Amino acid sequence: MKSKVLAQVIVYSTLVVFLSAMISPVMSAPLRGAQGSRIQAFFMSQDPDPGDAGKDLDLRWQVVNTMSSAIDSLRFHLDVGYPLLFEAGDSPDKDLGPSAGTNDNQVYYVLHYKLRVADNAIKGTYNVTLNWNTGEGWTQKEFPIYVDPKRADFVVGALVTSPEKLIADTKEAKLSVDINNIGKGNAENVKVKLLLPSGFNSSYSYSDEDSLGVIGKDSSKTATFFADIDENIKEGDYNAQLVITYKDENDENATYRTKTLDLDVPIKPAPYLIIESVTTTPGNLIPGSKAEINIKVGNTGNKKADSISLRVFKDASQPFEFNEKSDFVGKLEAGESGDAALSFTVDPKASAKKYLLDVELRGIDESNNVVIFSRTLPLTVNPQPPGSPLQGAGMLGAVVVIGMVAAGYYWKRKKSL
Repeated sequence: MKSKVLAQVIVYSTLVVFLSAMISPVMSAPLRGAQGSRIQAFFMSQDPDPGDAGKDLDLRWQVVNTMSSAIDSLRFHLDVGYPLLFEAGDSPDKDLGPSAGTNDNQVYYVLHYKLRVADNAIKGTYNVTLNWNTGEGWTQKEFPIYVDPKRADFVVGALVTSPEKLIADTKEAKLSVDINNIGKGNAENVKVKLLLPSGFNSSYSYSDEDSLGVIGKDSSKTATFFADIDENIKEGDYNAQLVITYKDENDENATYRTKTLDLDVPIKPAPYLIIESVTTTPGNLIPGSKAEINIKVGNTGNKKADSISLRVFKDASQPFEFNEKSDFVGKLEAGESGDAALSFTVDPKASAKKYLLDVELRGIDESNNVVIFSRTLPLTVNPQPPGSPLQGAGMLGAVVVIGMVAAGYYWKRKKSL
């Protein structure tokens, strides 16, 4: 019995020794990448995205050390292949030096590589392999990098306005902006929306939008908009924005992209002519009366105006007949006022009410540009006063009737003699 137990102990001991011999090399050997796997590398960005042929490409990673102990040397190596090249002055090897361990993911290092995309690169996704070593072996991980040398890109070209000089109180100012495609691919279904700053409004519905269709690479098209400029706007450069939506011709997913560009719209210093006051002589206008209208014109702008004139545009339905439809005011410095006067007759059949006459104030600014301002003059016709049936057309009719009665009486008396 004892010999049997002794034999079992011997077999069991032999088995333990054998298994220990099998396991011990694995336990004692370094675990390749075990510590390295606790270094976490998160891809942050590529700039530009996508990469462009012949251009530099910046790659950034966020590196977090979650190990409980410090690392004497944390080294990185980046493997790349065509069309990504180390021709931008950078090296594939980076040494971050000693690294303290932390369990806080908010504490991290930024790993930066600068590459060059080959001139003849074709569109595609290319993997780069980031390797890191903590002194206990290498760990590696692949990251995708997107290259699209056929993408479109835009810049703002020339701005042409009509009138050439934009000033306050301009209606339907035409803004023509060149949109230049400086990218390496055609842009399709290009649409541009103009975001106007304070002091500007679109002249009518959709006048702040334009559709340009296809803009080929190294080509441009002109977007046209119409805007009203507030009468109280001050001189200076006003920042508008152009929001461009488009899709690249080679985009298999037909994804629409958006690019926003700044556009400076200049408002120039200029004279600004207004109607300050309107009076008539006589003050009480009634049907059939002859009168003179006196208009005080003011320059509230910040530049002088020469050769200022006022011209009235009478509607055919308005009961006024002007002897002269314009008058010369002269030169007005900023802040000065001048006078214009026009003689007219009120139609004898005029209805008693207020009439609004359209007038034009025209002058020449310091750059010899003609400035024009549309204004309105109020004229009120009052009813005939009570007990005045012979005024105007009534008086003329009465005179005719009296004359006819007198003539009839004369001929009747002559026949009786």
